[in-house]
Amino acid sequence: MIRTGNWSHVVQALRYRDHRLFNATLFPAVISLWGQRTGIGWLTWELTHSPTWLGIVAAADLLPGIFILPFAGVTADRAVPLKMMRLTQGIIMVHALILCVLTVNGWVNVWILFALSLVTGFNQPYAIAGRMVFFPTLVPKEELGTAIAINSTIFNTGRAVGPALAGLMIGPFGVAAVFFLNFVAFVAHLVNLFRIRPVRVERQATQRRGMLTEVAEGLRYTARHPGIGPLLLLLVVASMMSRPLGELLPGFADQVFARGPQGLGWLLTAMGVGGLFGAIWLTRRAPVKGLTNVVLSTTLVMGLALPAFALVENFSIALVFLVILGFMLVVSGTGTQALMHTAVAGEFRGRVLSLYAVVFRGVPAIGAIALGLVAEVVGLGPAVAGAGLICVLAWAAALPRRKALQVALEAPPKE
Repeated sequence: MIRTGNWSHVVQALRYRDHRLFNATLFPAVISLWGQRTGIGWLTWELTHSPTWLGIVAAADLLPGIFILPFAGVTADRAVPLKMMRLTQGIIMVHALILCVLTVNGWVNVWILFALSLVTGFNQPYAIAGRMVFFPTLVPKEELGTAIAINSTIFNTGRAVGPALAGLMIGPFGVAAVFFLNFVAFVAHLVNLFRIRPVRVERQATQRRGMLTEVAEGLRYTARHPGIGPLLLLLVVASMMSRPLGELLPGFADQVFARGPQGLGWLLTAMGVGGLFGAIWLTRRAPVKGLTNVVLSTTLVMGLALPAFALVENFSIALVFLVILGFMLVVSGTGTQALMHTAVAGEFRGRVLSLYAVVFRGVPAIGAIALGLVAEVVGLGPAVAGAGLICVLAWAAALPRRKALQVALEAPPKE
């Protein structure tokens, strides 16, 4: 029976001391990290007043992960994940302190920001891979679905609250205060990481081979798995067709709805609110039983909501469709992650979940370029509506394999 009516399973998952410790400081750390990203963007604009530099600094943070994540996944499978977490979170802490000191003393310039963003770009893949392998060890396997949902709620809350908090702080206190807040948050998080002892240790591969060989092993395992491979392929389609909508919203705010920057704020807020609701709903739902059907259904709903948003002329109705889309995007992404965590063998967890991270972070950028090019020819509305149609076709292609996927994904692998 799927528990959806209360929060008892959340209380159950949080009764483990180290899981509570990890989440207690992860929550403010994620908020402050998103705030720091906003602060870096603001500081870049103050230094250059150049949209090109905004894109360059953002790319330095995001693009390295596409190429590094598969290798970071191998490292996470080889290493002690707790030590990997301590190292990567320590680098984030020092990075925030350096930003703060340079900004307070007026020593920062755009090239330094670019270099520091590259540091983040190289560190973040290892932080992601380490976290993917580490936090499942904080609870027994039967609580893993709830732990993943709690983790998703924390990250979506941080994404919604962090930029707003940074905006409120920059005016009265300056952007350096945002960097200092992130430093303090990660000091606390790092202290907790040294207090944590995982409740279980997953089996790791006993024989190490070359890095490229192990990356290839992870790819083969993913492709041959009867559930993970097809599910990841569905996420590729959904991520490429639906997630780039956020990058195209400025065009809708200006050209379609003629609402300007304020309208863009409302559109982004609607999408963020939907995402937060989706994370909370998944946390309340918790178990993976029946989650395969939920993930498949989100692809269909996204496929229908995209053209509904793209072709509607009423701004208020468009906001409603964006709330729906935000909800479905988070349920799709987080539900896919939960199913992959459940189905993957422990020794492949880092490599397989790093592929998930590549799809989740990198594929939307490719989709944004593709949809942008199509929109130049046919217009924003028809381009996004066509993307929705592709989502519906992907759902239809996956539907006949629904039961086989459910069997392969919702039962833990044999140890």
